[in-house]
Amino acid sequence: MVETRREAEWWLRAGERDLRAAAGLRDIGLFEGAAFHCQQAAEKFLKGLALSRKAVWQRTHSCVRLLGVLAEAGIPAPPEVATACRRLDHHYIDARYPNGIGGPPDEFYDEAIAAAALGDCRLVEEFVKTHLRE
Repeated sequence: MVETRREAEWWLRAGERDLRAAAGLRDIGLFEGAAFHCQQAAEKFLKGLALSRKAVWQRTHSCVRLLGVLAEAGIPAPPEVATACRRLDHHYIDARYPNGIGGPPDEFYDEAIAAAALGDCRLVEEFVKTHLRE
């Protein structure tokens, strides 16, 4: 089995790459892709933190569920991080699938939504990095 610390670092690095991808997609006008990658980045940041604390979870792509895992491990999220995670979780399906929200995602996403998702993701990233420094 891979060393937990090393695997945590893999998840954190993957989160950083997804966040960079999100910013790049926003910059070229692919707003639904930016929102999706924000959700992915936040999910990976949270999984990295959970692994660093040796927390265990059932398979999930939900940032909200991962916050529950972290709370059980003694790392409760502040309300603004929990709200950011609830908003980000919507982008996991809605931004990816043409029938996720009743039509093509590019008709439902715009620069403001992508910018909000980036802000939410950066809030989650800061929460994670603060706890990694402890």
